[in-house]
Amino acid sequence: MRKGMITQNKILSAAEEIFSKKGLYGARIDEIAECAGCNKRMIYAHFGSKEGLYTAVLDSVYSKLSITEENLLSQSLSPSETVSLYIRLLFHFLKDNPNFIKMVMWENLNEAKYMRMSNASNLKNISVKVLENVLKQGIEQGVFKEDINIREVIISINMFCFSCFSNVYTMTDIMHIDFFNAEDLERRLEILTDMILNYILK
Repeated sequence: MRKGMITQNKILSAAEEIFSKKGLYGARIDEIAECAGCNKRMIYAHFGSKEGLYTAVLDSVYSKLSITEENLLSQSLSPSETVSLYIRLLFHFLKDNPNFIKMVMWENLNEAKYMRMSNASNLKNISVKVLENVLKQGIEQGVFKEDINIREVIISINMFCFSCFSNVYTMTDIMHIDFFNAEDLERRLEILTDMILNYILK
């Protein structure tokens, strides 16, 4: 790997940690440079500005999800297997990637201003289109109900999985339980999967 690429990856990694904790406006380029072991000029040379770096981090975190999704969705599975495994994949990706959760939450506070400047939406749209086709195939094969709302199914899968991790701290305080307990997480995943499958299966 070229030295410039190594430096760029170190900057992205450091920026992801700091942006996920502090957001765009709370993060400082000096802090990111120190964390990455480089100087500010190097960051500006690679990314142009703090906003450019933040946008690149959005691309980076969504790219990790996109690669994971594509690996599953490229397999030859039945429609019901694909939906079930996709829910599990997304749920566990979110559990294992807290920075992704935080970056999405920050970008919602930004009203997706920087997401529109990035390639993140296009990366996510790849899996959305494939899921749309999988759900259509399930309908055509007589596996899924003919009247399911495909768009709402995809939204529900993403929103249900995301909220399981975006609200853990407030819900922990409200419910007085450990939301990261492994057995409870698996039970939550099973309930979520059953909810979706009960809606779409004939």
